[in-house]
Formats: sequence, structure tokens, C-alpha cells
Amino acid sequence: MLRTGKVVAANGGELEVCFERPEACAHCGQCGGQKEKTLVKLPGDVPVGRWIDVDMPEGQVLKASVLAYVLPLVMLLGGLALGSLLFAQEALWAVTGILCMGLAWLILRLIEKRMKKKDVWQPQIVNVYGDGEEPGCPTVSN
Repeated sequence: MLRTGKVVAANGGELEVCFERPEACAHCGQCGGQKEKTLVKLPGDVPVGRWIDVDMPEGQVLKASVLAYVLPLVMLLGGLALGSLLFAQEALWAVTGILCMGLAWLILRLIEKRMKKKDVWQPQIVNVYGDGEEPGCPTVSN
């Protein structure tokens, strides 16, 4: 997945990049038409104000999404099932489900720390536009 963003801050080899919402999102209407921007921190050494292309392999984005959404849901449902086996009161089922979902959060934090150390999970800067150059408008040199 290739996204173009603008470097809005640089601090000690860590960039803060602002990404505009993709054009495809503008037509869906699920957000109510808001033009939100996404800020992402990633390693790099690019001057503030420059536009960059950032790539994250699509397979990794899908895997991360599955982990982030499916694991807590499975742990919640598993906790509810476990609670129903252990306790007669439904309120305790909910407590067990919430505790298991909290455990999922801890597991995700541990997985995240491991993922941050592997380059395959990190977004990569694939293009840095020149000073004053904007995406889609390459400068022509004679």
C-alpha cells in the first residue's frame, strides 16, 4: 500500500508524516465527509515540509488488521464462554469476558514490540520529492 504524505516534524531520526485521506474514501460517506488527516511516526531523515511516498506491504497491513480486530473479539467471546462455564451469574460472565479482552490487549502490546523490530512490518520511505516539488507534479529538468 503506497501512500503520499508530508513531513510535518522531524526529531532525532523519527519523522511525523501527515497523510491526506485517499480519494476513494471521499466517495464512501461513512465519515460524514470529514477531511481528516492521519499522523504517523516512522524512522527516517527527511527535512520538514518535504513530500514522501511511504510503502507498507499490503499483506502486512492485512495481518496487522486481523490481529488488531480479531484477537480482542475472539478473547472477549472466549472469556464470555469461559465465564458461563465457571459462574452462574451473567454479570460474572461479562467480567470474565472483559478480563480476557484485557489479556488480548497485553498480548497485542507484546506482539507490537516484536513487530517493531522487524523491517518487514515497518513502513518504508520509497521516494522523497525535491524541495518545492509536490506529488503528481514532477519537476522537468532541461
